[in-house]
Amino acid sequence: MSSSSLSQRILWVLWPSFLVAAVAELFVFAVFDPVDLHLFGAPVATGRMPVYTIGFFFFWVVGAVAAALTVFLQRSPMEVNRCPLGAGDRPPGCPKRPDAHPAGAGPTASGGP
Repeated sequence: MSSSSLSQRILWVLWPSFLVAAVAELFVFAVFDPVDLHLFGAPVATGRMPVYTIGFFFFWVVGAVAAALTVFLQRSPMEVNRCPLGAGDRPPGCPKRPDAHPAGAGPTASGGP
């Protein structure tokens, strides 16, 4: 995978998840006031801004995980089955080595054609 493709995939994950986090933040904190939140039965003792910030990053991570799973699962069969080693660097017995022969197409066991 080239570096431009990797950076493009990272952007495919981070940008949509950022937008989802912004919308989720708006909807959740339009309904819940951070001052009224309780964590494990105790009221949250911080101000509104830290709760908004932690909430935003939580939603961003959740969106990024979902987007990363989508990007991972949309890979083509060619990308999944591609061998990262060059043809000459592959281990003996690998069917993709240049000296490997498909079944029935190579020399016979007696050495004849």
